[in-house]
Amino acid sequence: MLERIVMAQFLMLASELFWKVVGNCNLFYIFCQRMTNAAVIAMSKNCPDLVVFRLCIMGRHRADYVTGEPMDDGFGAIVMNCKKLTRLAVSGLLTDKTFDYIGRHGKLVRTLSVAFAGDSDTGLKYVLEGCPQLQKLEIRDSPFGDATLRSGLHHYYNMRFLWMSSCSLTLHGCQEIARAMPHLVVEVIRSADDEEMDDAVETLYMYRSLEGPRTDAPKFVTIL
Repeated sequence: MLERIVMAQFLMLASELFWKVVGNCNLFYIFCQRMTNAAVIAMSKNCPDLVVFRLCIMGRHRADYVTGEPMDDGFGAIVMNCKKLTRLAVSGLLTDKTFDYIGRHGKLVRTLSVAFAGDSDTGLKYVLEGCPQLQKLEIRDSPFGDATLRSGLHHYYNMRFLWMSSCSLTLHGCQEIARAMPHLVVEVIRSADDEEMDDAVETLYMYRSLEGPRTDAPKFVTIL
């Protein structure tokens, strides 16, 4: 137990010192197994001109390594303190609070990637209703479903694409979107090993195309 506490304190201190060293950067990518809210908050304060921030905490639903709390406050600080942010990738143990922060403060965010995050459909609604510049949205292994999909109807024609995989979408929900937005290409993608499509959608890919739907789609892709 003592060894874990000492290591946690070391990681937090090392992370905070690292953010101070790289201060004034505007693009940052990091892949790690452990992270703390304090370290991410420190970076947001030392890199206010950040344009791109991608933090991938390896593994599912990883909490703050020191406190055990969700990483909401860290990512909240990034969107609140980095006013020029246009590209953001989030992961770790995140609740709907993170997406509320993004919707309220991420007004310039154009690209958002989400993995293993969120509590309910409400979370992504905050983003779809609050980020007017959003162009590219990629979501995987998250609980968002048909209600989330419907909440973005007002915005999809302004986006380049939406990709959702391993979420909680249904074929019926995707068909509703395809009917409501006939000028978008809506593809439902199943595993290549599945002969027939059931109501649970594995992957949704929705995008704008001047040429219309593609003609070379493989058998496991259904264009609605």
